[in-house]
This record gives sequence, structure tokens and C-alpha cells, in this order.
Amino acid sequence: QVRAAVIDAQRARVVEVGSAENEHAIAGDVEALVRSVPSVAAAPAGGAAAAPPFLARVRQRDATGAQTARFVGLVDPNLAMGLFVNLAPAPWYGDNTDDAVLDYLTSNLYTGHGGHTVYAKTWAAGLAYSNGVHPFVHDGLLDYSAERCPLLSQTIRFVVTMLRAQKPDPNIARYAIAKAFDSRIADPYERRADAMAADLVDGVPPDLVRAFRSRVLDLAKRPDLADALFARMPKVYGKVLPGLSALDPRATYFVIGPEKQLASYEDYLREATGTTAKLVRLYPRDFWI
Repeated sequence: QVRAAVIDAQRARVVEVGSAENEHAIAGDVEALVRSVPSVAAAPAGGAAAAPPFLARVRQRDATGAQTARFVGLVDPNLAMGLFVNLAPAPWYGDNTDDAVLDYLTSNLYTGHGGHTVYAKTWAAGLAYSNGVHPFVHDGLLDYSAERCPLLSQTIRFVVTMLRAQKPDPNIARYAIAKAFDSRIADPYERRADAMAADLVDGVPPDLVRAFRSRVLDLAKRPDLADALFARMPKVYGKVLPGLSALDPRATYFVIGPEKQLASYEDYLREATGTTAKLVRLYPRDFWI
């Protein structure tokens, strides 16, 4: 029953990597495999939209919080440390306007594993293990994630304070340019082929990527590039870092940890945003089906 619910020929994708001789030899078997994948009848149009997951259960506990939920925390009493997963819309390859490309380059300033980055500074301070701000230009997303935080409020405060203290630096601007040209060239053939197929199906063909990266190279010639990028940093990173600047109404702010962690983070949110921000709690029982 589970397979019948999730396996659908309309969503199936087959990627082959091999010599022409081998692909010719298995063509019949591949064709039979593809034909054996069931097609699920289309769902009837119309009808009431499904309620957001867990919302009804949250309303039973906290009707006001469920209506205004902006910050959400999963209570896990078995954890000692905390975890961030903040996600916001960001530029993608299909938008090569100057404004979008500059915002993307700004998000590259402190991403990655360089010694100056959010990851390296936070890790060195012992305030998180895997962590950092990550732009996903393929998908048009920006995230801030951090796990094994001794105290959520301490970690986010450290990152915000660190970024506020930064000054325009041409070397870091060049780092942001270099990060725009990550490549799959060193990946195994199978992984590269699968990623190329996904790009084509998802509407990210080579010409789209080339146009975006060409605009990156054009903007890299600006003599004031470092100043332009650093001026945008509070707005860009503030979308996923509460307390740095204005929040994005389309963003998701999610944490996991024990109640002690969540209560401390809620206090930080109220202080940082100057509001009575509420961290709406989810519990494991909310996920029961």
C-alpha cells in the first residue's frame, strides 16, 4: 500500500551511464522496467485544501500561537543541545538581474569553509558543529543551519554579533565570486549524470546557468564590489538570522531542543526583535498519524 501511494510513473526518472554497447544490450530490460512502473490516477480537481500539518493539534493547546506561528520549536527532551534550521527564499539561476546577482554574491561572503566564515568562526568558538549560512542558487533558497549548539540563544547571538562587526574586504568579495563557480567535475560519472538530468527536468539548463554566471563575471569588474556586497549583508543574512535585520515573512524559523533550550531562545527572540515573539512548540506526539 505504501509503494502504491508513492510510486508513480509521472514522477519516475531513469538515468543511464555507460557505453553505447552496454546501453544497447540492456535497452529491452530498461524498457520493460519503465513500462512496469504503475501510473497513479490523477487526483480529482477541486475540493477543500488540506490543513497544514499539525496545525489542528497545535490549536488545541495554543489557539493564538497557532494563528501567528512564525517561530517554531520541536521539543525533544532527550537532547541536551539545540539545532537550527532556518530557510528563506533567495535568488536563483533564472533571475540574472543585477539586484538578484548581487544578493546572491552577498550570501556567498561568509558561506563555505574558509577561515573567515560563519562555519569556521562558530565551530572555533565551540558553539556548533556542522553549521553555516548556505545559499542554494539552484533552488532559490538560503538557509542557516547549526547543530549541537550548547545554547541556541548563545549561538545565534554570536553569529549576529560577528557579522555586524565585519568591514568591506576586497579579498572576501573575491571569495564570494569564486564560490559562485562550484563544479561537479570531480564527482563520479553516475552522480554527474543524475544531477544533469535533474537540472534539465527541473528547468535549469546550461544556458540558464551560463547567463547567470556571465552576469557574475560582469559584476565582478565593479571597483566598488566589496562595498556594494557588504552593504547588502544585513538584509540578505537577516532573512535567516533573527536579530540581524528585518525578517522575511516567507521564511521558516525552526529549532529543535529540550525546553530549557527553547525557553532561552524565545527570550532571545523577544529581545532581538523588540516584540513579544512566541516560539510555538511542537511535540513528538504531534507527528503521530
